[in-house]
Amino acid sequence: MEAQTKICQNCHKDFIIEPDDFLFYEKIKVPAPTFCPECRYIRRLLDRNEYNFYRRKCDVTGENIISIYRPEAPFPVYKQDYWKSDAFDASVYGRDFDFSKSFFEQYEELRRKVPHLALANFNSVNSEYTNQSENNKDCYMLVASGSCEKCIYGSWNFKNFLCSDCYMIEQCEFCYEAINLTKCSNCAWVYNCADCVNVYFSDNCRGCINCFGCVNLRSKQYCWFNEQLSKDEYENKMQNFSWTREAIADAQKKLFELRIKSPVKYYHGVKAQNSTGDYLENTQYARVAFNCRHNKDSAYMQDAWNATNDCRDCTEIDAGELAYEIQGAAAPHQVIVARSCWIVTDSCYCDMCFGVRNCFGCFGLKQKEYCILNKQYTKENYLELKEKIIEHMIKTGEWGQYFPAEVSPFAYNESMAQDYFPLTKEDALQKGYLWYDRPERDYKFTMTADDLPKEISKTDNSILNQVIRCKTQDSESEKKKHPLCTTAFNLTQLELDLYKKLGIPVPDKCFPCRRADRFELRNSRKLWHRKCMKPGCLNEFETSYAPDRPEIVYCEACYNQEVA
Repeated sequence: MEAQTKICQNCHKDFIIEPDDFLFYEKIKVPAPTFCPECRYIRRLLDRNEYNFYRRKCDVTGENIISIYRPEAPFPVYKQDYWKSDAFDASVYGRDFDFSKSFFEQYEELRRKVPHLALANFNSVNSEYTNQSENNKDCYMLVASGSCEKCIYGSWNFKNFLCSDCYMIEQCEFCYEAINLTKCSNCAWVYNCADCVNVYFSDNCRGCINCFGCVNLRSKQYCWFNEQLSKDEYENKMQNFSWTREAIADAQKKLFELRIKSPVKYYHGVKAQNSTGDYLENTQYARVAFNCRHNKDSAYMQDAWNATNDCRDCTEIDAGELAYEIQGAAAPHQVIVARSCWIVTDSCYCDMCFGVRNCFGCFGLKQKEYCILNKQYTKENYLELKEKIIEHMIKTGEWGQYFPAEVSPFAYNESMAQDYFPLTKEDALQKGYLWYDRPERDYKFTMTADDLPKEISKTDNSILNQVIRCKTQDSESEKKKHPLCTTAFNLTQLELDLYKKLGIPVPDKCFPCRRADRFELRNSRKLWHRKCMKPGCLNEFETSYAPDRPEIVYCEACYNQEVA
C-alpha cells in the first residue's frame, strides 16, 4: 500500500495518509480521515477547556459551584459530589435510535439533556480550582496534572511540591516559571532541564548545581552564563544580583542571546526511536507526536503519556491502546471517538463516561455495558443494533469522524484551540467557530503593577489583600497580545510563600498573561523538514524549529558531540 495525497475538507490543503495509517484504519474498521492532521487536532482542542472557570449554580442542589461551563450553557450542570454519587444515573435519559436522523443530531439531543460534570477533578483535597486532574492536595489553578501538593498556576504537572507557573514538569519542588523539567529543585526561569538544583535562567542543562544563565551544560557547578567560576566568585555574584523585575528581565534577555549562539537539538527529549515530533521521551515509531512519553506505533498524538500503543489522533490521553480520535481520556482501549472519559473499553462515540465497556453514543454513564444512546440492551441486541448504526453512519458520512466543531460545548476562545492556534474574533467567526465575549470587568484596583515592591524582602502579607492591576493593561499593544487578560489579580498565600523561598519578586501580570508569555517560549506544534546545520553533516530530520528561526539546529548525533 502506498501513501496517498488527499485534500482536507476543512482547510482545503493537501495532506498525506501514510501506509501505516491505512493499516491502522483497516484494523479498527474506519474510513480514512477527510480532515488533515492539524484540522483534526483543532477539532479535538475545541472540546477542551482547561482553565476558564465560571461561578454558577448546580442545577440539582442550587449551590454555588465552580465549573468549566458558563451559567448560560444549554444543558444542566451538576456539582461533582452529586454527579458521581448513586443519586445520579444518566441511563434514565436513554432513548431509541432513529434511523431517519443522523447520528450526530441524535447524540447532540441526548447531550443537551444529560447533566454535565462541573469539573473533571478526582481524589483531590482542598483543590477546588483544578481541572482534568487527580490526586492533588492543596493545589490551585492547576490543570491536566496529578499527584501534586501545593502547586499552582500550572499544567502538565506530575508529582511536584510547591511549584508555580510551570508547564510540563515532573518530580520537582520549589520551581517557578519553568518548562519541561524533571527532578529539579529550587529553580526559576529554567527550561528543558533535568536533575538540577539551584539553577536559574538556564536552558537544556543536566545534573547541574548552582548555575546561572547557562545553556547546554552537563554536571557542572558554579557557572555564570557558561563561564566557570570558583565557589566564592559564584556566591559573590549571586549575592550581588538584585532580583528586581528589571534585573530578571535583563537576565532572561542574556539567556536567550546565549541560547541563539549555542546549538540546539532538533527535538526536545530523549530516546525517540524512529519518531518525529517534539518533547518526546521513550517513544518508538511515533510520528508527528508532541509531549508524548512511552508511546509506540502511534501517530498524530499530543500530550499522551504512559504506555500508549497503536493509536492515532489522540489528545491528552493516558495509557491508551487501539484508540482513535480521542480527547481527554484515561485508559481508552479499543475506542473510536471519545472525549472526557475515564477507563473506557470497546466503545464508540462516548463522552463523560466512567468505567464503561461496549457502549455506543453514550453520555455521562458510570459502570455500564451494552448501552446505546444511554439505553440498556442485551449483549446480542447491542451488537446487532451497533452494526446497523455503523452502516447508517457510513451512509451519512459520519462514521470515523470526530464530534462536529459546531456542537462543541465551548467557544473557540474558551478552548485550548486558542492556545495552540490563536485566532482573532473575526477570523474565528469567519471559520464558523463560536466566540465568547466576556463581560466587562469592573475591578476596584487598590494597586498598580508599578506600585508593587521591587524586591520580595520589601513585601509583607498585606499584599494578599490587594487587587493588583495587571501590567498588560498599561499598553495597547500588550492588551492586543493578551486578549485573555483578566485586568486584575490577587496573590495567594501559597505563591507568596514560594516567592519568599526563592527570593524573587511577586509578578506584575495576571495568570492568563503569564501563561500566554510562557506558551510563547515553546515551539509550535508543527514540523518542518530541515538539514543539520553543522558544517559537513548531511543528516536531515523533521523539526519544530521553523526555517526562519535563528537557532542553530543540529541532528542528535552532532548535538551530543557538542555538549558531551
